[in-house]
This record gives sequence, C-alpha cells and structure tokens, in this order.
Amino acid sequence: MGELNLIHMSGLLVGGLALFLFGLQLMTDGLKAMAGARLQDVLGRLSANRFRGLLAGAAVTALLNSSTITTVLMVGFVSAGLMTLAQTVPMIMGANIGSTFTAQLIAFDMSVLTPFMLALGFLAHAFARREQLRRLGGILLGFGLLFLGIQFMGDATRPLRTFQPFIDAMQEMRSPLVGVAVGAIFTAVVQSSAATLAIIIALGAQGLMPLESGIALILGANVGTCGTALLAAIGKPPEALQVGIVHLLFNVFGVLLLVFIIPQYADFVRHISPSAPELSGVARLAAETPRQVANAHTVFSVASALALIWFTGPLARLAQILAPSRPQPPKPDFSPIYLDEEALLAPSLAIERARLELARYGGQVAALARRGGTVAVEGGLDDIAALLERDKDAERLGAAILSYLGRATQEEHSERDAERMLDLAQIAASLDAVSDVARTNLVSATKRRLEGGADLVHLRDETTSRFAETVFAGLDEAVALIAEPDEERAERLIEAKAKLDDLAAATRRDVLQKARLNDEADVLNFRLANELIEQLKEISRLSRAVARFVKGL
Repeated sequence: MGELNLIHMSGLLVGGLALFLFGLQLMTDGLKAMAGARLQDVLGRLSANRFRGLLAGAAVTALLNSSTITTVLMVGFVSAGLMTLAQTVPMIMGANIGSTFTAQLIAFDMSVLTPFMLALGFLAHAFARREQLRRLGGILLGFGLLFLGIQFMGDATRPLRTFQPFIDAMQEMRSPLVGVAVGAIFTAVVQSSAATLAIIIALGAQGLMPLESGIALILGANVGTCGTALLAAIGKPPEALQVGIVHLLFNVFGVLLLVFIIPQYADFVRHISPSAPELSGVARLAAETPRQVANAHTVFSVASALALIWFTGPLARLAQILAPSRPQPPKPDFSPIYLDEEALLAPSLAIERARLELARYGGQVAALARRGGTVAVEGGLDDIAALLERDKDAERLGAAILSYLGRATQEEHSERDAERMLDLAQIAASLDAVSDVARTNLVSATKRRLEGGADLVHLRDETTSRFAETVFAGLDEAVALIAEPDEERAERLIEAKAKLDDLAAATRRDVLQKARLNDEADVLNFRLANELIEQLKEISRLSRAVARFVKGL
C-alpha cells in the first residue's frame, strides 16, 4: 500500500467522520427545536415509578438524538436541585436504550436515497418559508450528510479488504479486553458513541468487521461515552458527580454481563437478525453485519436496563459512597440556583429553568417593594441603606436571568420557544421596573419626608392599609403566576384594575380629609402621600403586565 493511497484513505476517513458528526449535529439541532415543549412534557411525566423514568429517558434521548446530552442534562438538574439522584438512575438507563435509535437508522443502506435527501433537505432548509419545513429540511439534510459520511468511511476502508495486517488487527478485536479498550478510548476522544457505531457499521458493510469484534467495540463505546458526563460534573456539587458515576457504573456492570459470553451473544444476535444465505464470504458479511451490529447494540442496552433497573437504589447508594455529599454553604439569595448551563443544550428546558429562577427573583422584588412602602412611611436613613443594598443584590439575579435567556436565544429553537423567551424577558423587565420604583421613587419620597420632617403615620388608616395590601397582594399573585402559570388567574388579576382604581380614589379622599392642608406641613404630608399612592398604582400596573406576559407562557 503506497503512501499516496494511505493519505487518500485517511482523508476519506476523517472527512467522512466529520460529515457524519456534522450531520448528526444538524439532526440534533432540528429535533431539539421541533421537540420544544414536548421535551418538557416528557420530563414532566417523570415519577417515582422506575419504569416511567426508563421510558422518559429513552424518549428524551430519541428526541435529542444523543444519550450524552441527556446525561449531561441530568447532571445539571441534580446540581440545580430539580431532580434527585434516585430519579436520574432509570432516566440514564433509558438514555442508553434511546441512543440505539440512531444505530438502527444508520444500519440501513441509504446510498441510493442519500443524494435526494441532501438535495431536498438543502432546498427546504434554505428556502422554505415555514419554520417547521425549515426544521424538517435541516433534519433531512443532516440525515443525508450522516449517510454520506458513512459512505465516505466505507470507501476509505474498502482497500483494506486485501490488507492482511488490518484483517489480522480486526481479528484481534475479538479479544474482549482489546475491543472494549479501543472502543472506550475512541468514543471518549470523539465524545460520540454514534460515531464509533458508524465506523463499526462502515467496516461491517465492507466485510471487514467480524460481529464479535463489533460487539467488543460497542461495549467499549458504552463505557467511553460516560466521559462527557463526568467532565460536565467538574466544579459541580458532589450530587452532580454522582450522576456521572451512576452512568459509568451502569455501563460497566452492563459490559460485565456480556464481556465473557461475546461468542454466544454474537450467535444469538445472528439468529434474530436478517440473513442473506444466497450470498457467501465477504459479500454475506457485508450484507448482514451492519444490521447485526445495530441489533447487538439495541439488545445489549435493553437487556442491561431490564437486568439492572431492579438495583436503582443500590446503584445510587454506591455512587454516593464513591462521591460522598458534603454540607454545602447556603447560596446567597441573589445567586442563581436554576440557571444550569447544561439546560442550554435544549432551549425548551432552559426556558423552564429561567422561569423558575424568575419566580425566585419575583419573590425578592415583591419583598423589596413591601419593605420600600414601609420605609417610605416610617423608615430612617439606616433603613434606606439596607433597602438599597438589598436591591443591589436582587439586581444581580435579574441580570443573570436576562443573560441566561440571551444565551438560550443563540441555540437552535422553535418560534414558540422564541415567543416564550421574549415573554420571560418582558416579565424580567417588569420586575426590574418594580425594583426601580422601590429603589428610586420610594427612597426619594423617604428622603424628602425625613428632610421636611413630615409625618405620614397619622394618615394611615383602614382605607390606606387596604389599598396598599391590595397592591402588594396583586404583586405576590403575579409572582405566584410565574411559578405556576394559570391563564384564568392571570386574567382575574388583569381585570382587577377597576377595583384598584376605586380603592386608589377612596384612599386619596381619605388622605385629603385627614391632611386638612392647614399649613405647609399638611401640604407636604398630602403631596408625599399622593406620590406614594401613584407609586403603588405603578406597582399594580407592572403586576398586571407580568400577568399578561404569563398568559403567553
């Protein structure tokens, strides 16, 4: 084999792998965008039932087209306190099953259809007016590139049919330890078990990969794919590392179930897979091996899950022993707890994380506004300083939420997700405006009261208190709607404007009657009280704005 041929083969191989990975990414981006809220619904159905968790993990992985992404998401969810370690165990098992969907697809011989997929996918992706058609075009284009990459890798390996050293090396892969090690290392490097399977199938399609060798490489690929989740857990709480360890333990135990019976397992897979008895030799291997490899992967994943799902508790406890939890200092109120970076891999999930964080921020703003109202009536300079410091802390959280939403918009997402992100950004802006009322207007009124020696306490009575409480109760309700959107409750809050306007008018009449306006002190009291009424009305308006945007969620 000459040097030129080696260069040509290497170029085809790495180029084919690049096309495969790029096509896989296009498919994943399109599927994530089209899955949208359905992805959140699948996760929302997760319960203590381990079998439902298994199905949820399989479904999410099929939607995302990547078990690695699913596992990394689990790391983020546990880190954010959104899931327990025990909940993730069946999800991780299901992720391994869901990942076999890709292997089954790429085992088909699509060489005749590949040019048409590329052409139609490009036309739809580039020129379609409807977003759904563009997404479908992107998926089809990715699908075509994926198969084109496999064809490139097949062309690269075809000359190896007569290269005895390579044939001998493939026979060496029959050794379980060698095959598992090679599969694990290669998968860890490329961070895609699908890429490893694609190469195995490409070699099998050329009659170069005995099924026993392919099975050993598949077992190794399942171990190697755990590296990404373990890397994602670096710098996270121990609970997040435990997720990566559960993934590793599950795959290692699954490998141990089969690694010593690979020849018998290969015979079983051949028995359940389509055969081509009319062919012989290399031609028969080329016809049968790709489907056998895909079936071996699927059966292995399903069998491992069914065998180990009864041991989810022990697996979780073993992970906790290997990475023991340690007391974590409580996070300051202004530090995000839900904005995990991993959820950005699936914008529909990132939206939910941002909504949860926004509800936290809303609670802080509501408390700030209440305190601002009290300080304006009876607080001193120390109270102003404390209020401003509290506002500064809350402002950091609001900025973090907006930044997170901004990063989410950079990922592939649907029009519906874009609308929801805009609604969340508008909610954040409305809460910022409430914070501004407390920080600027109420503080300004407080300073003027202190400088002028005004007394607003004597103007407070049942009417003024009811008005203020109605305003703050409305703000609390708006914040509650962020945490649990409810269109009917939101509409009731919006329609309460007329009632609040009547309360504001009654409060003004009451204040005017009490102030009497006999001297400059009375005039200052009335002006300040009237200004506070206007600021409370502004807070009420912003609460209704939040409710309107919540209706879009």
